[in-house]
Amino acid sequence: MKTYQDTETGQLHAFDDGVDPFKLNNRNVPTTLSENVIPKPSESHVWLNGDWVKDTEVPKGYKPPKSSVPAYNPAWMAFLNPYTVVLPDTEGKFEISIEQINFNSYDNGKLSEAVATLPLTNTKHINALIGYYGVIAIPRNADYPSAEIALDNINRIFCAILLGGVHAEVISPRELLGGSLESKTNIFVYHDGLHSRLRHKWASVQERIVLMNPRTVRVFELRNAYLQGINVIDAIKNFSPFFLLHGYSAMVHQNRSEALSSLWIVIEQLTSFLWENRFLSTPEFHPVNMKYRLDSLKQDNRTWSTSVKHELLWQTKLLSEDCFAALSSARKQRNNLVHEGVIPDFDVINNLWKCMYELFESASGISLIGMRRLVILESPELGFPEKNNFDEWLALSAIK
Repeated sequence: MKTYQDTETGQLHAFDDGVDPFKLNNRNVPTTLSENVIPKPSESHVWLNGDWVKDTEVPKGYKPPKSSVPAYNPAWMAFLNPYTVVLPDTEGKFEISIEQINFNSYDNGKLSEAVATLPLTNTKHINALIGYYGVIAIPRNADYPSAEIALDNINRIFCAILLGGVHAEVISPRELLGGSLESKTNIFVYHDGLHSRLRHKWASVQERIVLMNPRTVRVFELRNAYLQGINVIDAIKNFSPFFLLHGYSAMVHQNRSEALSSLWIVIEQLTSFLWENRFLSTPEFHPVNMKYRLDSLKQDNRTWSTSVKHELLWQTKLLSEDCFAALSSARKQRNNLVHEGVIPDFDVINNLWKCMYELFESASGISLIGMRRLVILESPELGFPEKNNFDEWLALSAIK
């Protein structure tokens, strides 16, 4: 093993004996390496102008030097859940046999391929990437400079996909991953997890079983869903995509309290939008000779509460009777949750979700949005077996 030193940063690079780093033609190897290695005298020394100096002797405003080797195609990324394969439109059915699972002989190289792109609103010159194994990647650049901003934007993409009718779930900070576009067409994630283990063929047989029957989505389905959903989001300026995505995910996983809490935030936002852009902007709803009436309607949110707004939106036919009823039931259970901690009923949440189709379509002006196709299944009631025996449990409880 031979060690070289980067004259720009002082960093050490080791290569196997007989390997000439200057002949590797590897773009990640600095061209500023030197065989003359200057050992670091102590932890209190820093690199300055090709040598180590005491940190007390550096000029004011000193910053550690950075390598001139760029980071190639760095990305923020997250995976669609559950495990998803995004199939190119020209490719046949995704099939992996039990023999390929047992002998770990499937084509793992295909899993990391980039199969399509999605247009981003934050930047005009670079698109989001869609990977074969259900990953969405955005550039780790000045448009998305922090994990917080990247997380918000990926959840925005997932929400657009959801509005367009393809199941997508919210991602938390721990599910935001780092990676890059490698070899021009492959999306690599730098974190251990099921997707990485499957790509590297490190997964156990039990983990590989997911490849036999994954959720599959065609590129055109995903693109069409995203484009419709992003148009809905762009049309409703006060809408926060995170809360719809979070509420839907909570509903799918039967977390009723979080589902109602997040979905009601969306209801408040859509109500405000409809109130200002449909009710207040319709001349026939407002007498011409009543001065300051519109100002009162716009500014007095205590008198004109959400419940009153729903009443007027219904009376003026901007809400259907079914939607009005669903909103009234949900508002009562939301208040019971906030003030008394009462867990809401699933049926009330489900009816509220269906009401949101109408609200989104009315607010955005886009009819028959894809989210109408989503099916919410209630979890089966497991209960308990009528015939049971707890003798061993009782005995253990008595001695522990």
